[in-house]
Amino acid sequence: MSELPGGIADIEITGRAGTGGMSEVYRARRVSDGAPVAVKVLHDMWREVPELVARFHNEARLLSELRHRHIVAALARGTLDDGRPYLVLEWMPSDLARALTDREPVPLGHARRVGAALASALAELHARGIVHRDLKPANVLLSGDELAAAELKLGDLGLAKIPAAAVASASPATGHAVSMGARSSLGTGDYMAPEQWFGAKTVDAAADVYALGVLLFRMLSGRLPFAAEHERELMVLHLFESPPWELLEHLAHDTEGARALYACLRVMLDKSAAQRPSAAAIADALAS
Repeated sequence: MSELPGGIADIEITGRAGTGGMSEVYRARRVSDGAPVAVKVLHDMWREVPELVARFHNEARLLSELRHRHIVAALARGTLDDGRPYLVLEWMPSDLARALTDREPVPLGHARRVGAALASALAELHARGIVHRDLKPANVLLSGDELAAAELKLGDLGLAKIPAAAVASASPATGHAVSMGARSSLGTGDYMAPEQWFGAKTVDAAADVYALGVLLFRMLSGRLPFAAEHERELMVLHLFESPPWELLEHLAHDTEGARALYACLRVMLDKSAAQRPSAAAIADALAS
C-alpha cells in the first residue's frame, strides 16, 4: 500500500483499519522490529479547521504523556508533508463494541474486570484534570476478539477536556468547543450524562463516571438503560427517567461481588453529578 504523504520514519503502512468522523486509522508495522502499530491521521477535509487540528494535537500530546496499563500507548507523533497531524499507537485489533454485538448480557466477572480497568484508567485521567467525555464501547480497545482473554485499553482522547493551563501551553485554538449542529455538547448520546447535554465545556469527571455506568449497565443487562429514535427524546430520558433497574435487581441478591457492582451502578447513574462517586472509588470497589 502507498505511504502517507512524506511517510513516517520507521513506519510502513500495510492497510486501512477504519475511519471515523475526524480521522482515519491505518494498520502499519514498525520497520525496525516488525511490531504491528496503528497510525491515526486527521481527515484531509479537516486540515484547514484550526479547532480540529488543535484537538488532534491535544490527543497526541496527552497520550504521549500518559503511561497506564489500561490507556492506549502513543509511540510517536508528528505532521505529514501535507500538513495533517498523525499519531502512531500500539496496535489493538478489536474493541468492546465488536464484543457486544448481540443483546446478551456478559458474565458478571467480565463486567467487573472491564469496569475496574476502565475506572482505573479514568482515575488516571481525572488526577491530571482530564475528562474523556466520550467513553463508549468503540473507544475501549481490545487485544483480541475474545473478551474473556483480551487486554483492554481506553482510547480516543479526541474529545477530551484538558486543564486550562495545558490548553494555554498547547495552542490558542485548543480550548474551543466544536459546534455539533445546533448545540455545543460533545459526546455520544447513548452514554452522555444529564449535564453533558447542556454543553461540554462545563462537565467534569462525574460525566465519565456516568458513561461508565451506562456501559456496565449495557454489559450486564444486554441493553442500554435508555434508547430513543430521536436525540431530543434520548436527552429527556437521560435527564428525567430512571433506568430499568428491574433488569439488574437480581444482582442485589447475588454474591458479594454482584451486590458491590449493583451498588456502584446505582450511584454511578445518579442524575446529579455531585452524588456520583469518583472513578478511583469505583476502581477500588470493583477490584476488591
